[in-house]
Amino acid sequence: MVFPPVPWQAVEQRARTVAAGPVTSSGAVDGLVLRRLVTDSRAVTPGCLFGCVRGQGSDGHRFAEQALAAGAAALLVDRPVSGGAPQLLVPSVRAVLGRLGALLAGDPADQLRLVGVTGSNGKTTTSTLVRGVLAAAGECAGLVTTLGARVGGQQRSTRLTTPEAPELHGLLRWMLDAGATSAVLEASSIALDVGRVDGVHVQVAVFTGFEEDHLDHHGTIEQYWASKARLFSPERADRAVVVVDEPWGRRLADQARIPVTRVSTDPTADADVRVVGWRTGAEGTSVVVEDPDGRHWIGSPLVGRVHVGNLAAAWATGRVLGLRPDTVAAGIARTAPPAGRNTLLRSPDGPLVVVDYAHTPGALAAALQTARELTGPAGRVHLVLGARGRRDRYKRQGLGVSARAADEVWLTNEGSHGERPEAIVEELRVGLVGSEATVRTVLDRREAISGAVLAAGPRDVVLVVGRGHETTMTDDGAPVPFDDAAVARAALESVTLDLVTEQAS
Repeated sequence: MVFPPVPWQAVEQRARTVAAGPVTSSGAVDGLVLRRLVTDSRAVTPGCLFGCVRGQGSDGHRFAEQALAAGAAALLVDRPVSGGAPQLLVPSVRAVLGRLGALLAGDPADQLRLVGVTGSNGKTTTSTLVRGVLAAAGECAGLVTTLGARVGGQQRSTRLTTPEAPELHGLLRWMLDAGATSAVLEASSIALDVGRVDGVHVQVAVFTGFEEDHLDHHGTIEQYWASKARLFSPERADRAVVVVDEPWGRRLADQARIPVTRVSTDPTADADVRVVGWRTGAEGTSVVVEDPDGRHWIGSPLVGRVHVGNLAAAWATGRVLGLRPDTVAAGIARTAPPAGRNTLLRSPDGPLVVVDYAHTPGALAAALQTARELTGPAGRVHLVLGARGRRDRYKRQGLGVSARAADEVWLTNEGSHGERPEAIVEELRVGLVGSEATVRTVLDRREAISGAVLAAGPRDVVLVVGRGHETTMTDDGAPVPFDDAAVARAALESVTLDLVTEQAS
């Protein structure tokens, strides 16, 4: 990926345009040009501008000398740094990262048709579906989600659901260079709150739904909702697609200052796109939607009623983008489920295993409902449940309440991040008080998954939630490799092997 050279004067001019206060330039020599904006001193490349960002636990100004030694040509600061390096002093580095990051990447967002997707649940699935719809229309579409970034046959990992603004604009540059004409971006509430999507204007903003989450960052549910609502303003989006199945979505649709297409899974709702029929099973989901042009049938390999709203939102987005109904339906039908989103694992003689990212009470309730529908006659649901350490403690009891819908619950570690796993599990157990489910505590996650698979019968479903696509887990030290699906597959293979051995003896 080649970043275009940008004169220092252009960077200074853009900063003066977007900064909420005075901007001071010092130390720059005539002819200075910069290539890209970087906020991590370990990622510095020769000729870049290093942004000294202040965070909760660190201050980028302390790494300025290290960045310069690695080849940074200049510094973006909000307090002066000693030395003679060129510096651009602004009131807040974070507040200008998006617009300066866009400039130093060649303003790629202005050259792409963009869709932004936000919501408490369903962002990754809906984003993936919309990308499939764009691909069916003949576009080369990029994708940035919790699973990473993709364009064409290329992939890149990302540490955050929505990367920091300079990295996001760099990814859009990469996509543009690879031939992309459009891109779909997950926009998390935290990203919207701290400015990671600044400098990005989307043609369609999509809202998949809302549930209490991330209050350890936002503080209150009102602040959480307000952060998501930022995407639905004329400054950030042209049009909106909003799922209005619950009050928060209806409120957003009423208050948004851009044209809104309302979507509902209730056939009697006051909405522009309504689901009037649906069916789901182990082979996929079919949905009948009604819009101003009539009724349309959509088929998808995605499994579970939880995806009905995602399918309807993707349909509405394609139509708002001006695509033909048959094109939208074809794109949805060809889109495979994202990793870790109701991923089904099967063996001839063992239970059906479902690996899902569900990590909120609402998402867990929906996943359990799907699991129940997938069981055979008199089949049981075995749930492997944990909660992430150092994050969203208020959700734990609610997760336990949702878990009451299972027949067997295996409480386990999900990555304690330095917290005591035993304490986390006890908070989950509080929500299970009074449940008829059999509850076991097996803190070793590998043993819990394997135990649930081995205990389940061929008509049963084992639901493993919380981590989905993730392939590492963190407790007290560095992340260690751990893949829920791989562990479940190994357990299923052992079921088959045991049966073969038993039949041979």
